[in-house]
Amino acid sequence: MKKCLVVLTGIMLVALFVPTASASLLTGYSNCGGVGSVPGTSVFNSSSTLVPTSSYLGGGVVQITCGTFAAPLGDYITQVDLYLKDDASAPSSSTSMITDNWVGTGTTAFNLYITTASTDGINFGECYQSNGTGTQTGGACPIYEYISTPTDPTSFAAFNVDVSVSNVAGGGVAGNGNTTANLYVQYEYNSAAPEPATLGLMGGALLGFGLFARKISRR
Repeated sequence: MKKCLVVLTGIMLVALFVPTASASLLTGYSNCGGVGSVPGTSVFNSSSTLVPTSSYLGGGVVQITCGTFAAPLGDYITQVDLYLKDDASAPSSSTSMITDNWVGTGTTAFNLYITTASTDGINFGECYQSNGTGTQTGGACPIYEYISTPTDPTSFAAFNVDVSVSNVAGGGVAGNGNTTANLYVQYEYNSAAPEPATLGLMGGALLGFGLFARKISRR
């Protein structure tokens, strides 16, 4: 009888200490929107190419909107990541440098200056954050921006991010070149339900205790 009790107690302890969080589920990258400058220019204007959900505000500023996201029923959002992708083509010289200013407000408050530069006059290199107030940013395109979320939220409201070319050095782009900026968002969400394996262990332990108690009651 003591041996049986030890075994059942061990099963319960294993069940209690097996991680119960479900595996993270990622929605993948959603393209919120983007903008491309007119060939031969390094700034955004009313003639720029706008990807849906982006709009020109004037003064060289384009606003990109990311729509509302709702987690599947029973799940909760644990993390929201933004990915800022800047690029440029056909530098006019080996010192050409394009700097984009990304500004988020409200829930997505941040201010990042991302630079794309050329060293050979043929191609622009990977972008990098030169300064700003972003958090957890990467060192190459796309720049990563982490947005903290409330505890166990079920949805994330729509938000806007503005982008503009704030600095052009070394002649910018050549006549056949241009600049682009694109914003992506990724949501990570988890289920609060225990893993199937954990439920099985718990159920087996409880069943064992039930049978054990029944055996004692017959004595």
